[in-house]
Amino acid sequence: MKPQINFSSFPTHHTPLSFKVAIVGSGTASLNAAVQLKRLGVDDIIIITEGIRLGTSANTGSDKQTYYRLNPGAPSGDSIQLMAKDLFEGGSMHGDTALVEAALSARCFAHLCTLGVEFPHNEYAVYPGYRPDHDTKSRATSAGPHTSIMMHSKLLAECRRLGIMILDGMSVVKILTEKKKAAGIVALNRQGDLQVMLADYVVWGTGGPAALYADSAYPHQQTASLGVALMAGAKACNLSESQFGIASVEPRWNLSGSYQQVLPNYYSCKADGSDRKEFLAEYFPSPDKMCEAVFLKGYEWPFDVRKISGSSVIDLLVYKEKVVRGRKVFMDFRVNPAYPGWEFSIKGLPAIVREYLLKSSSTSKTPVERLKQMNQRAYRLYWGKGIDLEKEPLEIALSNQHLNGGLAVDKWWETSIENLFATGEVAGTHGIYRPGGSALNSGQVGGLRAAQQIAYRIRQGSTSKVALQDIKRQLDEIALLIKKALNTKSKLEPVKARVMMQKRASSVIGIFRNIENTEAAIRQNAADLKKHLKSRVADNKDIEAWIKNIDLLVTERAILDASLAVLEKLDDGRGSFLILKNGQGFDAYLKAASAEYKPQGRISSPSRDDRKMTDRVIETWFDEKMKPHSRFEQVRPLPNPDDWFETVWAEFEKDEVFEK
Repeated sequence: MKPQINFSSFPTHHTPLSFKVAIVGSGTASLNAAVQLKRLGVDDIIIITEGIRLGTSANTGSDKQTYYRLNPGAPSGDSIQLMAKDLFEGGSMHGDTALVEAALSARCFAHLCTLGVEFPHNEYAVYPGYRPDHDTKSRATSAGPHTSIMMHSKLLAECRRLGIMILDGMSVVKILTEKKKAAGIVALNRQGDLQVMLADYVVWGTGGPAALYADSAYPHQQTASLGVALMAGAKACNLSESQFGIASVEPRWNLSGSYQQVLPNYYSCKADGSDRKEFLAEYFPSPDKMCEAVFLKGYEWPFDVRKISGSSVIDLLVYKEKVVRGRKVFMDFRVNPAYPGWEFSIKGLPAIVREYLLKSSSTSKTPVERLKQMNQRAYRLYWGKGIDLEKEPLEIALSNQHLNGGLAVDKWWETSIENLFATGEVAGTHGIYRPGGSALNSGQVGGLRAAQQIAYRIRQGSTSKVALQDIKRQLDEIALLIKKALNTKSKLEPVKARVMMQKRASSVIGIFRNIENTEAAIRQNAADLKKHLKSRVADNKDIEAWIKNIDLLVTERAILDASLAVLEKLDDGRGSFLILKNGQGFDAYLKAASAEYKPQGRISSPSRDDRKMTDRVIETWFDEKMKPHSRFEQVRPLPNPDDWFETVWAEFEKDEVFEK
């Protein structure tokens, strides 16, 4: 059965809906935007989502998922300015968004506490902190492995309490624009029908490119919608910068923190389970170095080129076993780390490891027992998913986990398209080296900032209402695209076609990159998109997946283009990727990596010239002919505003702060 669309009279087949604000996506950032808009007096809101509980916020976590915020209880003191400086110095991050994220972190954290997210505090109402990766002031806190899931649940309950309309089962396939302003969206329902929704303002909160990589920590059911915004003309920034880390294959879950600190056994085997090999011992000069690296992997979970002489060599070795050697890789919590001629004991561990385990009262004989002592919730998480760590190992992979780039936004989280705002992971507010947990804070801040600016414009009477005839061409384009997909002779199965793209992304824009492979991938991407647009699907149930593949191919092309621009400027890589040059293969590079702890070899850190590139962002966009462009732009500096109270008060009273 084909979609029930009357193409001769489209778009009037379905009566368009009309709203002040359309929020696309139902993660914690989008839900917070809706809640904040409602509290600011904006009632005409709709949330459009593929599935209210299908995204990253509602399905992912770690050992104790981190929320990063200002920590006034830090022993050495903390301030908005210090936090903004730390965020900004992560590189390739705009100073104004860094300052806003720092300034609003306490307010957004308190809001979540008020909603009932159970962040721990002591008897004196102090919320303690700890240090995640790239942090200096112990700004991290956590409500456990399910922090974002709790946030999602509480914010969703608040949306429902406030009576905010939620339209579920809808996949947005187009952002409508008129005179370079957002004018609404077109969505596809599960029956294959198109629905037009006009809106004065659109908040885009669709998350990261979850379906782009073969090895991924994102939930299976999430895909992506970055490409839809790019096709509408929105600029992106820092698409070259992603985050990769060790995660379990099934279920997909980050294996950071406690999972590493209890010192599990790493091993690989053939596909049939034979030939067990505890491969870490091959690459470390001593058991002390090996255990210390595994332990630090908990604190330093994302792969980081600056730590390949330490904890990040673990990522390289896992990658080598799985990708280069084609073996399965596991973490086994039933068995202690093994090293030839060495017997494991808590007393014999390096001081940093031994003291942590002793302070955590985690001194049992096996890693799983130590995990129960250190973090019972982390153990129970897998138990709740049908895996008993006392009886079976976890298959793991070095997985894509987060896009640090995204749509380019200003200090109000507005994109290059007027009245189109982005929040959550789809907003490119992160730099190269973001502190662990800063994504959750950034999403909450972005939702609040977008709501504040939208509410102000509505108070001023600003509107972008358009008539259907003004956007008929855009509506006709999407209808014609679907019509062709249902009538072309060349049949395609979208989900199978996606697998090849995912393998290419993991290979070319993963932790190893080079110019030649990127250029080849760009050519293949263009060929795949051309072939895809000439293909057809069997019936309407495949239309959504077919359109999603267009989104993913456009997203991949933009990331490839940004990555190529960065590769042409750097020598040794940065963030979560290393650069292969002069035909150097994975084997040669990994051989050098494994020599890190041996006198005869060392991989260099990024050079001074490469570090200078962190004062710029890489912007990427498509022109009217869908040709991608990328260029470097200076980061916006860290502001030093005049905080004289009477001046700020006067500007605030006149709403002038929203005009700056």
